Amino acid sequence: MSSSGSSPTKSVADILRSVPDENAFYFYRGEGSPSGLKATSLREFLAQVEIADPNSLQYHARRGDFEKWVRMLGDPTLAKQLQTVSSQELSPEELKSKMLRVIRMRVGKLRKLAHESE
Repeated sequence: MSSSGSSPTKSVADILRSVPDENAFYFYRGEGSPSGLKATSLREFLAQVEIADPNSLQYHARRGDFEKWVRMLGDPTLAKQLQTVSSQELSPEELKSKMLRVIRMRVGKLRKLAHESE
């Protein structure tokens, strides 16, 4: 029997929810240069990172954009993991591959937790 008190961590369903367009993550190639990709949920974010230009990912990683957005979704764990990846001296391709690994593992874990709590 779990009480739904005001716990600081958001529920898994909250983290996996879709957010409105104004809260979506918009991918840019660089300053003022949108790539046309956007994500309104963690699952969509994973799908967009898979097809995003590695240089675009590096641009956002350097600015700390990914962890800010993921924190807004309510997942400090993934935010911290992305921050760790972003802070390493990686080529754009290595960055993309590490990001994908981290996001896939986290989304997989969250989906598993979501099924257990149903």
